[in-house]
Order: sequence, then structure tokens, then C-alpha cells
Amino acid sequence: MTKELSSAIAKKYGLDAGASVVGIATSKDFKLAPKGFKPTDALKGCLSVVVFGSPSPQEALETSAKYTESRKAMVEKMNGIAKNVAKQIKDNGYKTRAIKGFGGKWVNGEQYGTISLKHAAELAGLGIIGKNYLLINPEYGSLLWFSAVLTDADLSPDKKPQYTVCDNCNKCVEMCPSKSLDNPALFGKKECGKTMLKIINRKWVFECFLCRKVCPNRFGIEFTNK
Repeated sequence: MTKELSSAIAKKYGLDAGASVVGIATSKDFKLAPKGFKPTDALKGCLSVVVFGSPSPQEALETSAKYTESRKAMVEKMNGIAKNVAKQIKDNGYKTRAIKGFGGKWVNGEQYGTISLKHAAELAGLGIIGKNYLLINPEYGSLLWFSAVLTDADLSPDKKPQYTVCDNCNKCVEMCPSKSLDNPALFGKKECGKTMLKIINRKWVFECFLCRKVCPNRFGIEFTNK
């Protein structure tokens, strides 16, 4: 037997579990997602996508060691939030699937999320994807990490953002050492990965995160409504 579940209740679950922001998108919004990466591919009958975001601390951008440690901690945190909320929604009688902050499928030697969390966050009204291919949120800038829950509960979606980011700024594109951001239509994932990650003492270390570090909006933005 299913219990009534509103968007407000689903969001409260996320906030109580530790998320800083929560947004909701309808699975219909993902019509441009590639085949195999739509919410309905991951959960049959999915109607809604609840997206959670929390920021890493600002000091994570100081060194590669701090960034690597922070990233690991944030992924674990977001995974816990998704798992927690998925259980609560399931207890209400709905189907759910928790989408981790990192992981998914390997395609041609590259790892792709079960769904694109940054695109899900944009569709859920949490921000806009900038030239650095990161979601930029008005309050938390580009420091947010994400996870999500897919559900067959029919929840009211949030409105899409009505502001602009980046404008005439091109810092991330100009400073990207792998030139992965040169073509906005084709993010150079392989080139980015080769520069971003290195193995040091048999451990993966994130050596490059300039796309976050040089962004003027990294800690929040002053936005203008259209």
C-alpha cells in the first residue's frame, strides 16, 4: 500500500539526510539523454528524479591532496544520502533506485554515470552547467557534488533556472591544460582524465581541478534574472 508522497516530503527527506540542496525533475525531461542513460533505463516506470547536492569545503581547492581527500569524502556522503532517501521513499510503497555520486557503466574504456547527475541537477533547477562543464549553483558555485534517487512516485518538478552564468568569461577554457573545453558541444573526457588523474604511491590522486579553481563563480554567483 502506497502512502501519499509530495515533493515537499521528498525534499525534506534529502535535507534531513544531509543534503544542502534538493531538486526534482520529471523523467520526461531526459528525452535528450543517450539511449541506455535515461532514468527509465535504470528504473522501469520511473516518473521522477530527486537530486541531492552538497558542497565540498572551499579549502579543498588548495592542494591536490586536499581535493582528492575531499572528493572521496563527498562521494561517500552523497551515496549515503541517496541510499537513505531511497529507503524512505520505498517504505512509502514506491519503487526506487539510488544513483551513486560516482560509478555507472564503462563504455569504450570510459566510465559514465547511470544517469548524468550534473544534467539531472540542471533539470531539477539546482543550477546551470557552465563552460567548465560543471553545474554552477547561485549559493554554492561549482563546488556541489551530487547523487539522486529514481522513483515511480509522481512528484511535482522544480522550475528550471532563469539566470545566466559565464557570460563573457572564458578563464576555464583558456587555462585547461588538456584543451578539453575548447568545443562546448564535445567535452574531451578522455583528454581530461589523462590530465586530471595520476597514480602516486599506488593511489589515484586528482592532480588537475583548474576548471573549478579558476572559475569566478566557484563559491557562488551574482546572477541576473532574465
